[in-house]
Amino acid sequence: MSGKAGSTPRKRLRPDDRRALIVSAAAEVFAVNGYDKASMRAVAKAAGISTPVLYDHFPSKAGLYAHLLDAQATAFVEHWSAQEPAQTPEQLVTRSLDSIFAWIEGNEHAWRMIFLDSPGDAEVAEAHRRGQELASQRLAGLFHRIPELSLSVELERERADELLAETSKWAVNALAAWWWRNRDVNREQIVLLARDLLWRGLASTTRSTAT
Repeated sequence: MSGKAGSTPRKRLRPDDRRALIVSAAAEVFAVNGYDKASMRAVAKAAGISTPVLYDHFPSKAGLYAHLLDAQATAFVEHWSAQEPAQTPEQLVTRSLDSIFAWIEGNEHAWRMIFLDSPGDAEVAEAHRRGQELASQRLAGLFHRIPELSLSVELERERADELLAETSKWAVNALAAWWWRNRDVNREQIVLLARDLLWRGLASTTRSTAT
């Protein structure tokens, strides 16, 4: 007779469920150890599986990390870009900033993966690029909701939206990195500071020239 009397056989997980378990465990391992110090063996242990089984789902650490980056970046962008239409450009900017920093506050490890950590692996770098590109596209879409722009240089509207999106994105990234090091500043305060820095320039840019 094999096995212990009265023991309950371990339930076999479906492939999708096991993959989700691996991803969840990997997120914790990478959050605690960072990319360079995390190992596939540690991820397998945290997921309660063998290392060969882990490699069946993700052939490399870089591939697993890139998968996590894609998922986190998509969740982040979907969070702040899915907004009700704002009545004014100022409301649009303020609501977007509040939504961005609220997500950062609740997902610090994911934010660090997306914007602070930068492993040198090419596959991970490509995932970073995809995340940044997605953020730029969604920001440009938000700026496109503004009926009229007043720029000192004449640009096609699509290029103007892209310009505002890129500059705003990197400004917010820099503010978030600063906030990471200055956590005595609360979320409400960092949103107000971000609005001060961004809106004062955008106010004139988004002001109608109609008289």
